[in-house]
Amino acid sequence: MVIDGCKSLIIRCHFCTRLKEYRVNLFQIKGEEKLTYRCDCGEENVVLSRDRKGIKVFINCFNCGSKHYYNLDLYNILMGNNLIHCPFAQEVLFIGDSEKANNILLEKSLRVGQTSEEELSKEYFTNFDILARVLSYIYGLKKRGRIECKCGNSQIYVELFSDRVELECLSCHSIKIIFAETEEDLSVLEKKDNIILEEEKISCIDSMKENRDIKNKRRL
Repeated sequence: MVIDGCKSLIIRCHFCTRLKEYRVNLFQIKGEEKLTYRCDCGEENVVLSRDRKGIKVFINCFNCGSKHYYNLDLYNILMGNNLIHCPFAQEVLFIGDSEKANNILLEKSLRVGQTSEEELSKEYFTNFDILARVLSYIYGLKKRGRIECKCGNSQIYVELFSDRVELECLSCHSIKIIFAETEEDLSVLEKKDNIILEEEKISCIDSMKENRDIKNKRRL
């Protein structure tokens, strides 16, 4: 049996709140060597090292703001998916295979604009059913690598609001606004087989604008 030492590590930055994924080769951690993983904002998120018992993990925790230390069994990490919790019971770190990591990223990479989790409900959204279908379509594109920015970056952050979804490039910070209030908004989005963000610009996918452009073309 071949054991794969390459794992995906997912953690939310304790400073800027971005959800980050790192690729880790557990077999490359030797002796007292430490591997440090930082966010794009520059903050240190997690440090890995090895001892005879397994993998030592030091975390700057997003949930409670404290630093945590874990000593994980190497066999368990190699053979399965590991979801590690903060002492206050919140999930803080995932180490496991890339397929499971991708599912977690799709489920958890949302940040709800101006709304706490306690306040979040269907009533918050202008049209929950439409927004859910818009979000599902966006995730399908993202999963197939069909969302990118003209600056060349493919790391796109997803932010959810009551009437729209915003995609932000983590490199040049361009934004694509996708409205999600009506069936027309959903229909316009579903006609697109990719989404391209304009470098360092704010652009949108809006059924009112698209339908107006179509009518103008028909008059020509």
